[in-house]
Amino acid sequence: MGDLYELALSLDLTAAVTDDELAELRWHLGQGPLPGRLPIGSDQYAVTYPLGDPDDPACEWITDDPEPLFARRGPAWQVGGALVAELVRREPAGWALTVRHTVHPDQFYWVRTLLGWLGRHSAGPGPFVGYLRFGESTRIDPLLVEDGRIRMPADVVAHTPYWQGD
Repeated sequence: MGDLYELALSLDLTAAVTDDELAELRWHLGQGPLPGRLPIGSDQYAVTYPLGDPDDPACEWITDDPEPLFARRGPAWQVGGALVAELVRREPAGWALTVRHTVHPDQFYWVRTLLGWLGRHSAGPGPFVGYLRFGESTRIDPLLVEDGRIRMPADVVAHTPYWQGD
């Protein structure tokens, strides 16, 4: 697991977030169960693998269920500190989100899906909303909101070449 990245996010979300979207976001943060509907898009990429010979027409295929990105808690391996993810109501309207977690490049597709959604619903406070850092590096790639999108670091883009959202 020497290829973990540290992801830190701190931003506000608009009050226009729907109940279905909040349910999926809460699930990602470990604050709720897997909802019946995933409107943010966590179900758009699912790992599918064969039970047996994939060339056999009778071969059965299994599709993994999506997994929440930031539900784990406790010490952060390799990057130090603690894994945290919190979503709270901001009065009079909207939501405040803070995440500090580790992610593996295999999760970058889901990270991009979630960051794309967050960019469209960001209420600020400014263009800088966090960073992504390779666990063994001191260099960070800032996450910036530009024109309603969170600009993706090159490492994330390189690991998800077939991204449909770009």
